[in-house]
Amino acid sequence: MSQLTVIATMRAKPGKEADLHEHLLSLVPQTRTEAGCIDYDLHRLQDDPSVFVMYENWVDRGELDKHLQMPYMRAFGAALPDLLRSPLELQMLDTLSAPRA
Repeated sequence: MSQLTVIATMRAKPGKEADLHEHLLSLVPQTRTEAGCIDYDLHRLQDDPSVFVMYENWVDRGELDKHLQMPYMRAFGAALPDLLRSPLELQMLDTLSAPRA
């Protein structure tokens, strides 16, 4: 298996931007302690502050699958229908280049 990059894009419902931001920020320190997490960074679109992007790198798909079963991720998933104006968009990317030296 190879390193996996995940780009998760979330569009907040009008008036829910701060709530989504707070939920996403709470995931960062918890997720970064997981053994398979290489990095986990929250971003926001410069020209649309209602759009959040989580950029993640995992050792492999198995580690991402473990992450998605964590209690805090399950709770976040349950909250999404109230926070998002459209479905969560996930892009899963296989890393092809060698790591930076």
